[in-house]
Amino acid sequence: MEKVVLILGLAFLGGTASAQTGVRLNIELHDVQHLVINPDQSTVTLAYHTLTDYQNGVESVQKAHLSVFSTSGYEVKVKLANQDFVKLGQAQTEKIPAPLIRVKATTTNIGQAVNTASGILSTNKETIISSDSPTFNGLFDVTYTGPGADGLMQYVEKNNTVTFTNDVLYSIETR
Repeated sequence: MEKVVLILGLAFLGGTASAQTGVRLNIELHDVQHLVINPDQSTVTLAYHTLTDYQNGVESVQKAHLSVFSTSGYEVKVKLANQDFVKLGQAQTEKIPAPLIRVKATTTNIGQAVNTASGILSTNKETIISSDSPTFNGLFDVTYTGPGADGLMQYVEKNNTVTFTNDVLYSIETR
């Protein structure tokens, strides 16, 4: 009988009441888009030095200029901040209308499902990169091309280097 009581006692002690509780774990996913301009390339200069430059135009290729992260399809757009370029270094501000400057993006990631296009800089947004797929490491070279055909000759000053400036604005949008 002692064995039965001992076994029942151990079973009773071993079968102490236990409770179980839990929490609901949610995973919340938000659409994220991030666009970065290479900080070492925050100023791009189209310099005209020779007869050929004025006749044919000039270009500046910015390697790894744009970095894109997007959890969904996206479009990268570009535009000028102002309709006119402003002359630097003068007390009185001289302006010139925006010349036909082209901007073209090229992907550096082989096999990335992305479309790139060339656009003309103006105050209207131009889509230069688009994709229906997300990207976690989109990297793009950008080429800026200034006009030829002597389109800027009228703004040259004798024995003086003249610089006109404007801001180029990039944006990323959900596609």
